[in-house]
Amino acid sequence: MSSSGVVVKLGFSNEVIDLAERYNIKYTDIKLEGPVPNNSYTQFSGSNGRRLVNSNMDAFGIMFNFRVYTSGLDDSVLAEIELRRLFFKESEFYFFYSKEPGKRFKVSVSAFDIERSASFILKVSAELSVDSGHSESIASTLSNFSLDESWQFSQGLVSEDYEYTHQTSRFTIFNAGDFTIDPRENYLKIKIEGMSDGNLTVFNATTGERFIYRGSLNSVSGETLTLDGVYPLKNGIHCGIDTNHGLISLVPGENKIEISNASRIKTAWDFRFMYK
Repeated sequence: MSSSGVVVKLGFSNEVIDLAERYNIKYTDIKLEGPVPNNSYTQFSGSNGRRLVNSNMDAFGIMFNFRVYTSGLDDSVLAEIELRRLFFKESEFYFFYSKEPGKRFKVSVSAFDIERSASFILKVSAELSVDSGHSESIASTLSNFSLDESWQFSQGLVSEDYEYTHQTSRFTIFNAGDFTIDPRENYLKIKIEGMSDGNLTVFNATTGERFIYRGSLNSVSGETLTLDGVYPLKNGIHCGIDTNHGLISLVPGENKIEISNASRIKTAWDFRFMYK
């Protein structure tokens, strides 16, 4: 661990790296900028002021400075080469910060600089951009909800015992984040098992959205229906032609879900909460 007690990890497609396990590090400054609203307005001739017509969150930055202590000039040169390769290993990666232990930030590098302050000390300055405008929970809703390294206070978790697997046709899916889970942009996988002769319908009464699968479903013989983002799959094969092309999104808070024209229903809802 670094001398400051802070833990920073970088998550890539095939590995997660704790910088302090590779280098003798002291973190000097880590600053997460606040949410950046991106508002659109319209004005009317003869009227006072303006009217807000659209609001979303813009990208924000993470300022990240640290020192690396090496054993000498040769070691410092090698460390500098490794760090440059590491921060530009992939165009986007995840930033994990022990002060926000239950969240991760998908980032790209906006600026990166290494200064050798002595023959064996490197001063590293990295400016990262959270282009999506939000962080997200490390764990998904199908993981165990416990305040360990996967979850933390302030993540919108409530005392209610909300579940994300159900065997009834009416239930509530709770989105503890600050943003709507939109399957066109965000990870959302809904797995459905049951018996249906056709027109199996998933209805979010909170949003008014409705998904209809017109084909039959027989989970006794092993058939499953999965809504993987915008793609409906029956037994892993695209079946959009047999649907109404509807989508199910999940607004912050409670989403009242109803499933009709099916029996012996089992569903599992897998997604991550997103935060400002």
